[in-house]
Amino acid sequence: MSTGEVTYNGDTITAVTVGPYTLELTPDPDMKVSELRAGAEDIEMLERRVLGRADGLNDDIDSGAKEFTEVIKWDITGLSEEDLAVWMEVSSSLRFCAGITQEWADCVSEYKRERQRIINHWNDIAPTYEADLSKGPSGFVWQKNPSEKAAEALIELKEEAELEEATAYNTLYTRSEELRDDLTDGPTPEAVQRLIDGGYSTWAYFNLGGDIESIPIDADPEEMADTVADFAADPEGYEGNINEVYAILNNMALVAVERKENGGTLTREELDFLNEFYKSLEEAGGEGGQPPGVLNISEQIIYNAEIDQDTKDLILGGLGGGILVLSDESLLGGYDNIPQSIRDVAEGPYRNDPPSSEWQSNAATLGAMFGKTNAYIQGGEEFSVNLTQSLGYALDGSAEDYPYLASWWLENLIDVSTRNEDSNHALLTGEGQYEHPRHGLDPEMTLRSLYTYDWDDDGQAVSGITDWIVDATEGDYWEKERADEAMASYIELFGDPAFMDALSGTGYEVSGQITNDKGELVDTTWSNASAGHVNPEMAMAWADLFVTYIDEFSSGYGLPIGSTGAPNGQDTHIGEDGTLFLNPDDRTNFIQQVMGDGNAASRVHAETVNFNFEKINDFTQDQSLHPGGAIESGILRGMVDEALSREAEVRTDKNKEDKDYQQRVANNATDLLGSALSEIPIHGSSVASETIKISIKENLDFESHIAEINTENSLGAWELEENYKLLLLAGLDSDDPRMDRLPPNLIQEENGERTVPLDPEKWNVEKMGDEHAALSLAWQEIYHTQWGDSQFDHNTAMGEYANAYENAREKVKEEHYSINN
Repeated sequence: MSTGEVTYNGDTITAVTVGPYTLELTPDPDMKVSELRAGAEDIEMLERRVLGRADGLNDDIDSGAKEFTEVIKWDITGLSEEDLAVWMEVSSSLRFCAGITQEWADCVSEYKRERQRIINHWNDIAPTYEADLSKGPSGFVWQKNPSEKAAEALIELKEEAELEEATAYNTLYTRSEELRDDLTDGPTPEAVQRLIDGGYSTWAYFNLGGDIESIPIDADPEEMADTVADFAADPEGYEGNINEVYAILNNMALVAVERKENGGTLTREELDFLNEFYKSLEEAGGEGGQPPGVLNISEQIIYNAEIDQDTKDLILGGLGGGILVLSDESLLGGYDNIPQSIRDVAEGPYRNDPPSSEWQSNAATLGAMFGKTNAYIQGGEEFSVNLTQSLGYALDGSAEDYPYLASWWLENLIDVSTRNEDSNHALLTGEGQYEHPRHGLDPEMTLRSLYTYDWDDDGQAVSGITDWIVDATEGDYWEKERADEAMASYIELFGDPAFMDALSGTGYEVSGQITNDKGELVDTTWSNASAGHVNPEMAMAWADLFVTYIDEFSSGYGLPIGSTGAPNGQDTHIGEDGTLFLNPDDRTNFIQQVMGDGNAASRVHAETVNFNFEKINDFTQDQSLHPGGAIESGILRGMVDEALSREAEVRTDKNKEDKDYQQRVANNATDLLGSALSEIPIHGSSVASETIKISIKENLDFESHIAEINTENSLGAWELEENYKLLLLAGLDSDDPRMDRLPPNLIQEENGERTVPLDPEKWNVEKMGDEHAALSLAWQEIYHTQWGDSQFDHNTAMGEYANAYENAREKVKEEHYSINN
């Protein structure tokens, strides 16, 4: 078979040859995904025969925890325990093999799709250079001729494609070896866990009698605790089976996750089992030592050089997961159920005292345990409220007070404590069922201290406090209401001058690069940087909130701007109809903090321009001259302008070399939006706001656009009027007679259909800046024509929209100026 071919789903695609150039890839593996999936189905059919079931399996046995006797249909009442064990082992092994086979089919499918994409990309691009390969030299010796340029482009394209394919093939080969080992070694806990995480099995393996059972009847919790303690002290000479211990704990955590998702709880037997296990383990660790109880046992495991790292991770993860399950009120657990040593860490150091070295050491051990837990396991509300606030308090002081704090274990703890949405809601609103025994519910202290720490993960874990809000807004009425309540209280925090001052000056330095006046990249440092600058992942999470609530941010509520339908007043609140109204100054303050990171700022800027893009599109489709969308767009842009201007001033104050941050963000946003627009499949009047919105969200590419060094963009000043004109032109149908009068360099023709691309870089212009001239020339052909069925022409309509937009934008700036002066 040719190395430049791929066969997938019955279709064979071959890489084209352009001159002497073609793709030289790894030979296409002779494997059919359909045959692999059929093999998995054959194994499942054998499984059904073993179980005596003519019906399907997955919906039944994957739906929850069941006894093997509930799954099997044969009469097994006369079987001995030994025979039943063999039957269970065969059944579970078949299920395991079916899962591995399905996983391998997906691996092959993923490779084949990637290989197909690579060849298709080559076939699309490479032929465009064929004509230039035969062209002669240019008129100047210092210029490369078209043939040389085409050859260089083809070589670069070829090398890129071959590297991508080699990477994909190496991934396939590595996975093949891992899956082969899984089949050789059998259903180890690690392999079963991976199948569950990948969706190839859920309850099926356990219900068919796998070696990890929900609660083995013959397992004694006290003996299990002794096994863990003995293993921690002497992993070579202990008696017992440590693998069984972490398998049971791991499975109980999975049981809890499954039950919780389906509205269930743990049984009294299961809760008693966990209670007795941790009570015995706490006693085995000792109450007066340092560290005490369960933490003592865990620390021994962490520092025992005779235990390999994989085993440490499994045991620590099992122990940590069990504690979280036991603390969860929704599973009938609770805070009082967990060991005292864990509660002491959760309740943290005392008010007015710096965190003790003992507390920091114990918290680090707990962080090591929680860092290995399943991401779907969460602690109870009271436990999470206490732990999150204790971490905030520990960071609410000078660095001298907490010399032993380390970002890695703090991140592990905050990642776990923010998994509980009830706790997050309570911490954001200051209202909840549980309060910290010493700090009560203190959102300002907690968030201020957590946000102004320099996190190694750039604030990703701590963003969990608000990340849930984005998803909750898409939920049912109750979930949306909770999200809005949390957002309302959250935004009000940004109206607190002390809170804003703390976030605007964290005391940390940030090093990076900027482009100087000569266009050179230079190293630089910002002192006392803002929270979003120090923690860019946190700033991007804030940007997520901005996009989620962009309609609320663009509201005329609280602003002296025309009639926008918003009620009077300025206090943040939720109206009787469930509408969220946000104070305008608090909105701007919040956006200012987002602007701390260049990429987050660029996203907000791009989303703001795109919001206007959508409103323009609605306006051109509606044709009623109602300026509501223009006013909302102007308000939003005014707030973003003000917020970006403030952050730019803050940056300049902290680094005199950083003079053009505002322009860099605007440039980067323009390029981001332009790149995203280029991916939108627009054809004439099919331009629609929803299409644009979805495509923009999917195609904003932050990795390819770096705000901190972007001093110019590909389109220059590309603002309101250009966007308005562009949308109208892109909305022209192929057979519209006005298409005949447009400049030919704006039109793309494919399969007999003519369109004006939304991305000006796809126009056939010779140099940067010519896009403006081409757009103006095209506008002359349509601006005087009637605007739909109205009495106005297109130029009048555009003027109405632009006036409303600019008036709202300037009013916002004036309002902020009057407040600040």
